Amino acid sequence: MAQPGRVQVGWHRLIPILLQAAIIVSAAGTCVASPDEESPATQPGSQPATDPLPFRLELGGYYSWVDQGFGDWRGLNAEFWWRGNARFVPALLVDSQSRPTGTQQNYAFTSYLNWRPSFYTTQGVSFAPQGSDLAIYFPKVRYDIKGHWKLRRDRNVVVAAGFTHFDFGRPGQGQIYNAGTIYYRDKLVLEGNFYLNRSQPGGLWSASGSMAAQYGREGKYWAGVTFGGGKELYRQDALTPIDVRHTSYTIQVFYRRWLSPRVGYVAGATFQDKLDAYKRAGGWGRLFFEF
Repeated sequence: MAQPGRVQVGWHRLIPILLQAAIIVSAAGTCVASPDEESPATQPGSQPATDPLPFRLELGGYYSWVDQGFGDWRGLNAEFWWRGNARFVPALLVDSQSRPTGTQQNYAFTSYLNWRPSFYTTQGVSFAPQGSDLAIYFPKVRYDIKGHWKLRRDRNVVVAAGFTHFDFGRPGQGQIYNAGTIYYRDKLVLEGNFYLNRSQPGGLWSASGSMAAQYGREGKYWAGVTFGGGKELYRQDALTPIDVRHTSYTIQVFYRRWLSPRVGYVAGATFQDKLDAYKRAGGWGRLFFEF
């Protein structure tokens, strides 16, 4: 945790759950595509005893089988993090996803910004070019911001609130309002989040939530599980507009292991049941390099 006189978020501890849960539940509540990985922007771990190496590069891919005729979904992704500054931690992310209907790329920038020892923000923006109306898996534009406040003298309880805006272009756009709590102690990190989703056209509201846990230590290993579920409500454009309502839940597990101080791997699996629509099961893997 933060040492007296230093501005430090312990970002290694909090990123995987914060962003992983946000992506999973936004998929459940607002029809945002969720790739088979910890999240499009995750970095795992707890604050190590010594400062981390300044750069981390991750390269990998994912695969999902989807029933009801939706076919196989697969993709490749890359992440590049710079951790050389205790106040500002940025990252660049690229994701290319393919389905039977085509391929789309997503480009994202995310960061942690430490304002005070007890307060920090996470923020990000992403852009996904749309080459075909049939291949729209990511928002055309998305931006997120979330504030985090550490409570108690030892600051091992964090409360957070955030906002997301996403725009798919012609299919529609929406907002996500979220609030959550994180508790961390030694090797254990727990988190819960609540999401209130609004989609346009129609100004339709829905709600969802998530719970997550992970255990381990940065530089050694991390194992985690996330469960998310909720309502999905949006208006489908047709000759006669239709309000689509689904209930869905997602469970996701991952394991990250350092093979040496500079190299490791991460693997995981996802199962999603979008009731009355489809079931999706898949896995992912990545190698990471720290230098």
